Amino acid sequence: MKVAILTTFQEFNPGYSLSGIVLDQCKMLTKYGNEVHLFVNEQYYGTDDFPEGVTLRKEIPFAHLKDYRSRKDLVPEHVEIVDRMAALMLEVAPEFDVIFTHDLVFTGWNMIYALGILKAATGFLETRWMHWVHSIPSGLKDWWNIQEYGPKHKLVFPNKPDVRRVAEQFRGLEQHVEVIPHIKDMRTWFEFCEETCDFIEEYPAVMQADIVQIFPASTDRLSAKRVKEVIMMFGLFKKRGLSICLVIANQWATGTQPKENVEQYIKIARRCGLKVGEEFVFTSEWRSPTYATGIPRRMLRELLQLSNLFIFPTQEESFGLVVPEAALSGGCLMVLNKSLHSQLEMSGWTTLYLDFGSYHNNFTPGSGWGPYLDDLVTVIVYRLQHNEAVLCKTFFRQALNMDSLYVHSYEPILKGSIMW
Repeated sequence: MKVAILTTFQEFNPGYSLSGIVLDQCKMLTKYGNEVHLFVNEQYYGTDDFPEGVTLRKEIPFAHLKDYRSRKDLVPEHVEIVDRMAALMLEVAPEFDVIFTHDLVFTGWNMIYALGILKAATGFLETRWMHWVHSIPSGLKDWWNIQEYGPKHKLVFPNKPDVRRVAEQFRGLEQHVEVIPHIKDMRTWFEFCEETCDFIEEYPAVMQADIVQIFPASTDRLSAKRVKEVIMMFGLFKKRGLSICLVIANQWATGTQPKENVEQYIKIARRCGLKVGEEFVFTSEWRSPTYATGIPRRMLRELLQLSNLFIFPTQEESFGLVVPEAALSGGCLMVLNKSLHSQLEMSGWTTLYLDFGSYHNNFTPGSGWGPYLDDLVTVIVYRLQHNEAVLCKTFFRQALNMDSLYVHSYEPILKGSIMW
């Protein structure tokens, strides 16, 4: 699809929230193979560094802006701008399948551009227009009339509760308003490195799953860390209908024995019903042998930010640096080994502690490890579902990433699946 994004930007100021919205939109649309043309002010002086597939077009007429209250107040110097905008739209709009505008039909500052689009509207009847309104409109301005633009124009607003108000203010019906939440993707917000983004591309469950854990562990200590038990618990999460992703960020997977260890745990994962390479991943197997000795520190930190659960049943740990590292990543339920007393002390008695046994505290569940781990999973699922920080982070990670929003909101628009 050929898509235009219309703004009046003269720069991309990082302190202006709309700048980030437009940049994320460009990244998402180009990621899915769309040809994107970003229109900015003809006196634009900002960055030319945009994602591959974005064509920057400095063509929106420059004007000394005025915050209009009515189209009746239009001053003579702005009549020319309206005409220039109309001429530009008649020339370029037929090139595109869909055009997104940002606040052009909404703010008084941009009224002259809205009137230009309106004046030319009958000249591009096949082009579909989506007009973003980024604030709650009030005042019933006399140029706010979405039906005046024609049948191929819709308003876009980021929440459902205000749809009726937006429609009424623009003299339309609710069917004239499409709801699309804003993108807030962890990859762009936290400026993830290229390796992390590539990893997410290959293993999307790390972004999309209900339960995600990144488990840093040296390959020769997988048994001591009780990785087997964590795998079994993730199999039990899956049996309860939850989507899961367990990533073992292993180091030193070199030599014969570490490789055998990895294969052993891959077999365990398969027996527990986990899809290897999708729901269960060893980082040493990704682009092997590039990361056989471990992934970069920054990449590990960024992957930990995706986690919402950290089960650490290690049986012999003097401190365990991965515990504060996972906790400091935020929005993560920590599950530590109650049988290993150092874990209680070093974490300040602040989280969920469950018995797994340790080098100084032998623990064997009377019901056997299978039923016992199933009971622990019941506890963990309950805690996950009643922890507001975890729930909120998980919701935003899943719902507002660019992949989810493209599939559920943008793709139906681009392919003409919505009602026009």
